[in-house]
Amino acid sequence: MSVTCFPSPGVLLVHQNNAPQLATPVGFDRLRDAGFSEEDIREIRLRFHRAHGITADENSAEARNLEDEWIDNSNETLADGSLQGTYKEMMWGLLLGFFLGLICLFWFRESVFTRRHQMGIVAGIFINLSFGILHVYY
Repeated sequence: MSVTCFPSPGVLLVHQNNAPQLATPVGFDRLRDAGFSEEDIREIRLRFHRAHGITADENSAEARNLEDEWIDNSNETLADGSLQGTYKEMMWGLLLGFFLGLICLFWFRESVFTRRHQMGIVAGIFINLSFGILHVYY
């Protein structure tokens, strides 16, 4: 309900807004706008809750807020607040691990590398060691 006052004395209009308000979708319900079916959304929600160990009611506000947070931050941060990184960073980590090897491990535990950088470095070191072992024995 809104009240409108006009400059002339004694005129007061009252408007009632009876139009239905559309609630903005929250959580994985936002995927409906992208063309997902109800069954797809239910399956995604089930897997998300199972993977994150959420035992609360699926329709609770807390669960929807976690879904929203995961959708909005899925490429930026992990649950512990550290940066996740991109696949490009993972490839750079792979190259660093392959060519620099153990030198990268000096900075591995520092906040220098993102999570995907670290995964790439470890994979690069293993590939380098594998090639070394193959070279020695074959």
